[in-house]
Amino acid sequence: MTCDINEFDFFSSRLHFIEVTDNQLMNIELWHHLSVFENYVFGVFLQYNRIKATLKFPEPNEIKKVPGPQAGLDIYYYTLTWDKLKKVYEKLKTFINHIQQDSSSFTTQFINDFRLWRKRVEHLFSEFDTEIRNEYEHPSLESYSVGNIIMWGNIMIDPSGDIKSHVGKDLFTTIKLDHCNKVQNLRIALIDLFIKHFTERPLTQELLKVREYIQDNIDSICKELNDFKENENRKEFNGLLYQLTMSQVYLSKEGIQLPNEVVQKFHSVLVPIHLIDKQK
Repeated sequence: MTCDINEFDFFSSRLHFIEVTDNQLMNIELWHHLSVFENYVFGVFLQYNRIKATLKFPEPNEIKKVPGPQAGLDIYYYTLTWDKLKKVYEKLKTFINHIQQDSSSFTTQFINDFRLWRKRVEHLFSEFDTEIRNEYEHPSLESYSVGNIIMWGNIMIDPSGDIKSHVGKDLFTTIKLDHCNKVQNLRIALIDLFIKHFTERPLTQELLKVREYIQDNIDSICKELNDFKENENRKEFNGLLYQLTMSQVYLSKEGIQLPNEVVQKFHSVLVPIHLIDKQK
């Protein structure tokens, strides 16, 4: 899963009306906690892509120093977004513990699965130094030195796409694509934890595999549709068209959208459909 803002879906929508407890107010509050957590994961993606758009990433084997107030502000907001995500996680963890104490809704397996997820997300959060966030919020404006050279606010990008930015004193914040991808996978795993234990619906990760298959094969699928159309083979055309249409409808119903370019390719095949006037 790559950090692409164009592929961000809000999977918490799949958890509407799921009953985790007999207390409906708690169910609504749980969904709210999960959706806010997901909103800040989206914020991480949004800020990373803004930073990437502002900074021109270097060619391989280069390390580039980049100035720029816009990039500095985007990196600042990126750091604060991670900090807010950590705080929302603590609220979510506390609320889930409250549900566990208030009712017997959670099975032993759910509790064990949640503990494993919690260890993964806390390991990721441990890579973010609170002191860096504090330096942003209460700036010392102190420099750092390289030999006899005094420096402030440098931003450097390495060939992998990781970004290192001076915050103040000897503190640097690091923006890693790997962090974005990990938190993406963790929020999918969190949604699927509730899908798995409280519904009979397919897991989000399984539906994403269906979407990925359609994305990867849309050109060959469209070619096959066009071949059926040119050969006036209505039965095969309609059968494949029905499968593709129903897949799109089902994915959309589950909160997973096909990319616009995939839909456009699919729809382009349908324009001259009136030309198929008989079954071969």
